[in-house]
Formats: sequence, C-alpha cells, structure tokens
Amino acid sequence: MAITFKILFILFSIIFLKADTIKYPNDFTPTLLSGEYKIKFDFIVVGAGSAGAIIAARLSEIADWNILLLEAGGDPPESSEIPLKWSLALNTEYDWKFLTEQEDNLFKGLDGEKCHVPRGCMLGGSSSMNVMLQIRGTKYDFDEWEKSGCTGWGFDSVLPYFIKSENFTDTTRYDAKIHGNCGPLTVSPFVSPDPAIQTISQAADLMGLTNVKDLNKIERSVGYAMSDSTTRDGLRCSTLKAFLMPNSGRPNLFVAKYIRVTRILIENKSAVGVEFVTKSGEFKTVNCTLEVILSAGVVMSPQLLMISGIGPADHLKEMDVNVVADLPVGKNYQDHVAYFGLVLSDRKNRPIEDIVAESQKLRKETFDLIPKGISTMGLTGLLSFVDSKRASGNPDIEIMKIRYSCNTTQQMNTFKNMFGFSDEMANVYNELNRHSDIILMIPISNIITKTGHVLLRSKDPLASPKIIANYLSDQEEIDTMVRGIEFVVEMCKTKPMADAGYAFEEIAFPNCETNCKWGTKDYWKCGIKNLATSIFHSVGTNKMGAIGDKTSVVDPCLKVIGIDKLRVIDCSAMPLLVTCNTNAATMMMAEKGADIIKTQYGK
Repeated sequence: MAITFKILFILFSIIFLKADTIKYPNDFTPTLLSGEYKIKFDFIVVGAGSAGAIIAARLSEIADWNILLLEAGGDPPESSEIPLKWSLALNTEYDWKFLTEQEDNLFKGLDGEKCHVPRGCMLGGSSSMNVMLQIRGTKYDFDEWEKSGCTGWGFDSVLPYFIKSENFTDTTRYDAKIHGNCGPLTVSPFVSPDPAIQTISQAADLMGLTNVKDLNKIERSVGYAMSDSTTRDGLRCSTLKAFLMPNSGRPNLFVAKYIRVTRILIENKSAVGVEFVTKSGEFKTVNCTLEVILSAGVVMSPQLLMISGIGPADHLKEMDVNVVADLPVGKNYQDHVAYFGLVLSDRKNRPIEDIVAESQKLRKETFDLIPKGISTMGLTGLLSFVDSKRASGNPDIEIMKIRYSCNTTQQMNTFKNMFGFSDEMANVYNELNRHSDIILMIPISNIITKTGHVLLRSKDPLASPKIIANYLSDQEEIDTMVRGIEFVVEMCKTKPMADAGYAFEEIAFPNCETNCKWGTKDYWKCGIKNLATSIFHSVGTNKMGAIGDKTSVVDPCLKVIGIDKLRVIDCSAMPLLVTCNTNAATMMMAEKGADIIKTQYGK
C-alpha cells in the first residue's frame, strides 16, 4: 500500500507540474551592465513584487516617462503556477529566507528557536509565492489608517483602487459597488471538493458565525466564506502575470533581473539614483531624474533606507553609517501570529487501507480541478473571522484550515519548510500524518499592542538584517490568542464535527510540564510558547503618517519625510496591520501610490 501511494504521489507531481513557466521576455540587465544605453530614466523602482510591478506598469502608462524596474531575483519557478504547490518555493533561491532573532518566550518548537519570515525574491515577489487569498480588510481597518494621520487613506478613498485592479470572475456575486471587471488582476473564487468545508461551516453556524458569501463586502466584519483568490483559469495570477507581462512590449518600461540594489544615492537630501550589485559581485550605479521608489518590502525597504543613512540616528551611528535623516525606520514591525498546535485527525476507527484510499480519492478530485481551469487551495480556501469576545463585532481572530493528505508531510519535509518546525516537532506531526489525513485548525491573532523592529546587522548592504518580532509580548495579545484557541476547540467539539469523526490529537510538547493537561490554559500557553509563529503578514517598518508625527517615516503621499525624490510604496508603509491577509492591501497601495505620483506631475 505504501509503495502504491508513493507512486501515485509522484505521478500527481509529474502531471500537475506541467504549467507553463512564466518568463519575462525582455530582460534589460545585459544592457544595463554594459552601460551602452542613452536612456534617461525618470523613475527607478526597486523591487518587482506585489507593489513594485504594479507601480512600474502604471507609471509606464505615461509614454514620455522612462521607468527602470530592478529586481534582485529572476523569473518564478514553474511550480509556483499551481496554487496547491505554493510552498515549494519556500526556503529556496526564490525566497529571501529571512529569520527573526530568538525570543525568550516564543519559538521553542521551531528550528533554531527562530521564526521564518518568507519573502519572495523573484519577479512578482511574494505575489508569486503566497497563498493567493484575496481579502482586502474591513472598512474599520482603513478608517483607522485615516484617523492615525494618513489623510486620504480611509475606506471610501481606497475602495476605488481595489476595484481598479480587479477582473472579478464570479458573475453570481458581482456587484459594481465593490468589485471590478475590467482590471488586469484576475480574481476568482476558490472551490474545493473537501467534505470538511460543509462540516466546518455547519459547526461555525452553531457558533454564531454567518456565511457572508463574500469576504470583501463593505459591511463584512465577522463571518466565514470561501475566499476569492488571485488566480486565473486555475493558476496563479501574480503581479508579474497581471501587470508586467501584458506590458512587456512597452518601449519605456525597462525590467532588469538579478539586480540587487544596495543603497540609495542621495545628494543634498535628494535621491538621484541607486547603487546595485550584480550576480558576479560587481557594484554599479544608475541615476534617475524624477524619483527613486522603494518597493522592496517590509525587511529590505527599511534596510536600504538605513544603509543609505536614513533611519534612527543612534542606531546608524552604532553601525558606522553617516546620518542623512533621523527617522524611525525599521520600527513598527507588525505581523499576525498563528498557533499551529491544533491538529484534527480523521480516522473513524477504520482500517488504514480505507483511510489511504479515501485520502487519495480526495487528493485526486482536488487536483483534477486544475486542468479544468478551476481555482483551488483545498480546505485552505475556507476562512473564518471571529470576534472572540463576542462583543465588539470586529474580528480579533482569523481561522485558517489546512489539510495534509495521508503520509505526505514527511516526504515533502512540509512542517520544517513551510513553518520552520524543529526536527523534533516536525517528526511528531509526520507521525500523526502517517496514519491519516490531518487538518490543522489555525487561529490567527489580529490584535497587536506591541510592535517589533528591523535593525541593521552591520553596514554591509549584503548582510541579512536583524528582525526582532516581539510577538505576543503583551498580556492582551496572549489572552486574545488563548480565546481564539478556545473558540476553535469549542467549534470542533460541536455535533457536526463529532459526527464526521474529526478528533483532536493531544500534542505533547517536549518542554511542557508533564502535568500540563491538554485543554487547560496552562497547556495552551505552553503550546503558544512552542508553536506560535508568523503567518507571513509582516508590515509597517516605514510607517505612513502625518509629517509632524515623530513615528512616521513617509507622509500620506508616501514620500520619505525630509528627503526629496524618494518614496516608499509597499507593505512597509502600512501604519496599522489590516485584520486579514495583506497582499490585497499592498496592491491597493501601489495602485493609489501610482495615481498620487501622476497627479503630482500633472499626468
């Protein structure tokens, strides 16, 4: 039986990795390195990810502007096209492979007691590597941005930019007030044959949640639904596919691969270009006439600013970097923290042969959707948003679900590659998975009361920066996570779940007290200490806010305060983390940022 399953597993992998590789056709790198060009670049955009690809494409709509887009990576891997294969890019050349520093009371079940912070290092950036969930955030989220000093970033102001990007494919739910059907970014509903979707939905109903049908409804706060996704014909629709590929023939859009920017060139407090390093290790420079735009992400954008002398003066002096502007760069690091210690099995006291056969059947039915052009992430498409206090109506917990087919996680080294588990913890989960499918029920905390920060490790621009996450360092954050865990446990003990045969596995954490009983607050807190980690939504390290606000790095026009001709347009400029996945909000910021620039120059 084991041999038969392995053969089937390999067969699936071969069959469904036949998606066409996405390759950007016009690489400007050879010309850039040769220096044999007479082009005067108006804008240099650093980073071709979720934000940078959009900005470059939108600015290139102005025919008399020349746009140079620099990307540290190259084209994404073939496997990235298949939504179900998204995690294969993690911990490879396509991932920056950032790690946080160790923390006293967290990450004890993770490899090296450090937390993975995956970020895409390729065209499309993290939009070429993420789970493609297209959730914008609530009206409350963006109205809070405006209240915090980000004039023009309230919900009514940002909604048109979500709509502008979108080509929404579900005609049954299309509403022109909230969706677009003319944009370059294809947004499709996730579909799945997984029977757990109906069961979990019935359990959610009993817990007072409502199927809201569309998680991007204006009035949506709590509830559950199958998510929409950035997919097209069943395959990933990254910003590379949506914005760069269709415009690759534009004579004023120059995209250079494998060009890692190392610093911003600043003269008289004005950005004039960038320094970069080639794959061969050679350092060169390139200038622009109008602006440098940083879209390098939550870690690299602050690093580039600090290496260039823009950041906290004391820290820059400590790193022997000349101070150009004293700004709180790197501070305000925020992320959603997820708990990976809730594991359901589905054995129902059946023979292993029956369990394996059922698992293979569901896996095949799920993969069979792909050649039909149907978008799927299996059970992961079902998301729930919960007010764990059952009082305010604003979601403080998101619940994600992931099913792992029987006897697959060890072969793929899943838990170490995806979430950074230690070998010891990964082996615990792999052993459970040997006997049946397992379902992770993952509560994700939306409450952040204390932020972390990003620091330089040295003045070497190629050194990986320090990330001090500072997760769950406040009692309110811990209490919220515990309430989220207890909500999930209560939901999974309802009749629909029990009747379906789903049962919790009582994980024994190696460093918990032997008398620490599963289901108690002490057990949950010890579990959190071991397996609470990032769900890859980090933002905020170049905070947007009012110019007079001492915590701001960029103003509401996304200009770096005190420095001319320099902007930051990416998730690092978010002042507050939205209460959901962050990619949609990042793309919105790029759309709005591009219009802000065009307006400034009368275009």
